[in-house]
Amino acid sequence: MAALNGIVRFSGQLGDLVFYQRGKKNVVRRKSDTYQLSENSKKSAKDFGAASRNAAYIRKAFAPLVKLYAYGDLLNRLNKRFIEIFKTIPVEQAGHKKLVDGNIALLKGFEFNSSTPLEKLWLNETDLRIEADGLVKLILPEGEIKSLLKPHPKATEARLQVMGFHFDLDDTGGYEIIEVNDLVISLNRSHFPKTALALNLNHQGDKALIITMGISFFTGTSRFGDRRYYACKIIHACI
Repeated sequence: MAALNGIVRFSGQLGDLVFYQRGKKNVVRRKSDTYQLSENSKKSAKDFGAASRNAAYIRKAFAPLVKLYAYGDLLNRLNKRFIEIFKTIPVEQAGHKKLVDGNIALLKGFEFNSSTPLEKLWLNETDLRIEADGLVKLILPEGEIKSLLKPHPKATEARLQVMGFHFDLDDTGGYEIIEVNDLVISLNRSHFPKTALALNLNHQGDKALIITMGISFFTGTSRFGDRRYYACKIIHACI
């Protein structure tokens, strides 16, 4: 940018030069060049948009759990996870990448609350089984309450929440959202029996299945809002 000190004053554009007034000064600058995206950049931008749309789709499907458990910029973290999934798709498909071709298993382990991982509060792994007929069961292990949970010190009960999202990977847009009734665990008990939670769906065909599990602690009807004592993560993701 340069200042004009002569008697003649210009305004507007003359060739590649743009004349204008800034405060009491008349200045001139060169017109910026128009930047054209390369073909590869256009393809990358298109795939980034597809990854972001899929992240939004998952976020909306699990909206009740997002509301209860999200902490630590869930939106950007989930977008980043989907970008990693799209990177597993062959480069030959750049500009036309689809979730069905990516490694959706990378969603497993995604924490809704970035401050507290689920395994800090629910101390045992769950066993998810897909039967031969497609029925999905979540098996919770038997054990002593104190060995299964790390509760809030003033809590009287824990509540486990399980939710599933089952959706087509073609262009039909079909999906199912499966919510299981909260499993309430009294902390006055010493022993937890082996428990099986059944998700009423048939996982067959070209579909994706995502299962989440969350845990919160309560005293009476009041939920503890301390982020150290609630957690939720994707415990299963497959095609």
